[in-house]
Amino acid sequence: MEDDNLHIIENGCVHQHNVLNTTLAYLQPYYHLDPQGVLAKSRVRDETYDPIGADPKDVAQFWEGLQTRFVKRRHSRYDQLEDKADIPDGCISIFLQGGFPHQQRTAYCDPKTMLRTVAKYAGGRPVVVKAHPSSNIKQEAELIRSLLSEGVELYPTDANIHDILEKSVVSVSYNSAVAIEGFMHNTPAILFGASDFHHICETVREPDHFPMAMGRTLKSKHDYARYLYWYFKNHCYDIDDADLDAKLLARFAQSGFTGERLGLVNKPSWLAKAARIDQAAQELGAFLDKQPEVGRYLLLDALKVSEKSWVYKARVNGEKVVVKRFLSGDVAHTVRSLQGELAYLETAFNDDGFQANRCLYAWPESGIVILSFAPGQRLGDRIAESSGNARARLMQQSGEWLRRYCASRQRNTTFGPGFWVKRAAAKNSDHFTSEEDKLLLGRVLASLRDQAEGVKGVPVVQAATHGDFVGINAHFHRGTIYGVDIQGECWLAVAREAARFLVWLQVHDPVRNDDRRFGISVEYIDAFLKSNVLNPAEQTTTLSFFLGEQLYGRFIEEYNRADIRANTRAAIEMYLAK
Repeated sequence: MEDDNLHIIENGCVHQHNVLNTTLAYLQPYYHLDPQGVLAKSRVRDETYDPIGADPKDVAQFWEGLQTRFVKRRHSRYDQLEDKADIPDGCISIFLQGGFPHQQRTAYCDPKTMLRTVAKYAGGRPVVVKAHPSSNIKQEAELIRSLLSEGVELYPTDANIHDILEKSVVSVSYNSAVAIEGFMHNTPAILFGASDFHHICETVREPDHFPMAMGRTLKSKHDYARYLYWYFKNHCYDIDDADLDAKLLARFAQSGFTGERLGLVNKPSWLAKAARIDQAAQELGAFLDKQPEVGRYLLLDALKVSEKSWVYKARVNGEKVVVKRFLSGDVAHTVRSLQGELAYLETAFNDDGFQANRCLYAWPESGIVILSFAPGQRLGDRIAESSGNARARLMQQSGEWLRRYCASRQRNTTFGPGFWVKRAAAKNSDHFTSEEDKLLLGRVLASLRDQAEGVKGVPVVQAATHGDFVGINAHFHRGTIYGVDIQGECWLAVAREAARFLVWLQVHDPVRNDDRRFGISVEYIDAFLKSNVLNPAEQTTTLSFFLGEQLYGRFIEEYNRADIRANTRAAIEMYLAK
């Protein structure tokens, strides 16, 4: 790896002066950023645990936070059963980990030996066993069945880990995060593998050492709150920490890469963003693992990870797809509405030139859908790189796509522009830095108010439509337009949907040295309207009004982008000169 660059490797174990290794440190929101390795191979394993020094108040506050986030909510890294399970009191609990410990060469024996050993020396205590949720559960289940058939006394369960841990006298694993979660229940741990939290655990390197380790464990009295505080606060990075950026820059500087050298001074934390993307992928993966209709999958690129939704490009059952999880509002209603709308469009679009992505799988209560992947390039990009007749055909086809979407669900009514004027006036423009731009915005609003008197009560066609049909929400591939990012049924004036498409295109990819109509290039607007998406009367009434309303909104929403700001300013000047 290049000496001049700082390399951060996910799940890495690379020892090099310009390398840091990172991954989730067992519990959200803590991450390793370690020059030695991660998890069992992090440098914490070589540290000497010092229980003295931490402020008791800080420890108590930290402990209460863990209790609230994990124990009281019965929450873990992987999805857990919500139903309370009946676990035998005083049991020994074993948590399998799939093949990971052996792949990492941190296991001191094979799973069968570990299970046999614990059952043999359990001393009459029930031995509860849980398979790892993201491993090959069939393989682990077969292992447990084979031991049961031999007479080994085990109690398999898929219960919530917190139900298991609160009834356990000890947890057993190679080096599982569940051991740390057990500490939150004051449940001690015995490990059959190397770990970086061995300081308050018994580690069994040879199976016949287990009875002695068990005896010492049952007599142990550790301050788990103080240990977890020492581990996470001194050796991990909290992605919710208000001082995260400063701490990251300090860590980089220890490796010889100052903020100035990296160009990261006064910039937001990209590592925190990467951690959130990684966590979202892990949670989606844990969910998909449990769905019988999902035979195999691979999450590829994160298209969006926000507080409202996660969107990932993926492959599921051999097909390229988009996986979405909605996080805000009534997610079940959102998914069902999306599912219904896309089912409707499969029949509404009966022509190869006009399509929308399909809903392949849906789990409404979890807010998760899997959609077919729309091929090709974004429609806006395709239009921008075209010219002449090719561009005109694309514009007309875009209008036709919208016309077909709206054709069978329409209603005729009269226009009430006052609502849209009030909505525009309520938008916040405090971020404007130019007095001239503020004045220009005011002129647009004044124009809308003037027009409102003339268009009030005119006929308008409303329809169930896309709701955000713009150049980034459609793809073009081999002559077909595919609509994407479609939610549920959305009723709007068709003229507003047309105006939204035209204004977005004008401010993102304006045609230079061209005549304008209502601020929009005639090369765009004329070809688009040839599709008959709007009747002739609305082309000079409601469309004109909505073009102004959309220009007003775009100017505010995308003001911080200098190129869009300049393009919108030019379009507004032409709109006002109409």
